[in-house]
Amino acid sequence: MRKTIQLCVALFFSTVTIGSGQTKIQILSSDITDINKDKDNTRTYYLRGNVGLKQDVAYMYCDSAVLLQPENMFEAYGNVRVIQSDTVRINGKELFYSGDERVFTIKKDVLLTTPSSRLATTVLRYDRNNATAYYLTRSTLERKTLRLTSDFGSYNTDIDLVKLQGDVVAVDSSFLMNTDTLLYYPKRNMYDFAGPTKMVRDSTTLYCQLGTYEADKTLLRLEGGASMISPRQFIKASTLTYNLNINSGELLGQGLVADTAQGFVLEGEFIEYIKSPVFINAYYPVYYRQDMDGDTLYSKGDTLHIREDSLGYKNVVLRNNTQFFSSDFQGISPNFNFYEGKEELALYPSPTLWSDKNQFASDSAALKLKEERLDSLFMAGLVRIAGQTNDSTFFDQTIGKYLHGNFVEGQLQTVRLEGNAQNYLHNINDGKAVGLNNSTCSWLQLNFDEGTVSRIRMAKDVKATYRPIDEGGPQWLEGCEPNFELRPVKASLRP
Repeated sequence: MRKTIQLCVALFFSTVTIGSGQTKIQILSSDITDINKDKDNTRTYYLRGNVGLKQDVAYMYCDSAVLLQPENMFEAYGNVRVIQSDTVRINGKELFYSGDERVFTIKKDVLLTTPSSRLATTVLRYDRNNATAYYLTRSTLERKTLRLTSDFGSYNTDIDLVKLQGDVVAVDSSFLMNTDTLLYYPKRNMYDFAGPTKMVRDSTTLYCQLGTYEADKTLLRLEGGASMISPRQFIKASTLTYNLNINSGELLGQGLVADTAQGFVLEGEFIEYIKSPVFINAYYPVYYRQDMDGDTLYSKGDTLHIREDSLGYKNVVLRNNTQFFSSDFQGISPNFNFYEGKEELALYPSPTLWSDKNQFASDSAALKLKEERLDSLFMAGLVRIAGQTNDSTFFDQTIGKYLHGNFVEGQLQTVRLEGNAQNYLHNINDGKAVGLNNSTCSWLQLNFDEGTVSRIRMAKDVKATYRPIDEGGPQWLEGCEPNFELRPVKASLRP
């Protein structure tokens, strides 16, 4: 008889609505229902056993509940379950719900599930007005192969948007990310992150302060001192856009590419980069360093192009006001072409070169390397050589139409000039120039010892004159006046 009465009471309440303002909370079921009615006609419902409550499309189940009228709110305990619009399910042990505010607060072993996601936390606030779950404790959101962990955050179950803050960790089958703030768009599989961020994908590690990752496209847009580290490669820039699948990207602002496999370092304000085969465009200005055997070639220009051929050799082209420095040779030229396959550096037009105490100038020049060491020098056009003497006022000078020079262990040993060669050779006594030898011939050869001419050999149609040095100062062959102040130094070829 008692069970029959209890059942009848439960069925009666299933048709009654409690509250005011918003949609009333409905009692769907309860094994035992007690009602406390105050003097002001306020009613409190005590529900126990298989409790079911409802407000429009939200269904709530628990072991026991206290429903307050007219506040239109209730507390629920034990085996708490919420079903929102058949798409959102929330489980926990304790629940408080305000029907007028349409907000749940669920505590202890909270689990929110949707058809595509699973959120575990200890305290959850779910706002039905905007379909958003808020959590303020360390929580984990799982979606397919993705696992998101954070100190606090929110999850909009309607538009499928996740906002995470505080020691955010994102783990997927293809990457691991640590950041401070993260927005995740599941439908687009895209991540927006802010604060110090570290991302690891395969053998590549990335750092930035702000960025976006489109996972399906493996496309990164990183800002705030972005850097990328992989085996034998380092990339950084103020802003970095990079496709991880094809290893290509754009670097803007203080860009740097260091490739230890290729033995080069590149810096520029704007860089377009493809890792393999190497394809690079860089601009405004550009600094390029290439490792050589026991030495490093430093260079600078306004524009750089690097192309790698089918055999794996690079062609490096520097344009507009180029400069280069190595321990044995330095130079300036409008254009700089380095052909790695031929080990040849071409300079044009009108380059100027320096080696030890000597300056070389011509219409064009080419430096040949052998096993990454200087091997030979070719110059054409009006070739001019100026060499420092022990008298700083006077320079030995040589001109001709063609030049062929040879190096031994990186040091210039001999130079042969052909075509109406002419030479000024000064006689130095106690550090002072006292005489000038003026010679002409068909060709001549200069031998160098530690950067100084030690021997001259002339042949065919040789003519020579000698005069004492007067007080009138030095004389110059055509185009031989030196410009050693223009000589590049290593420090000027580094940003």
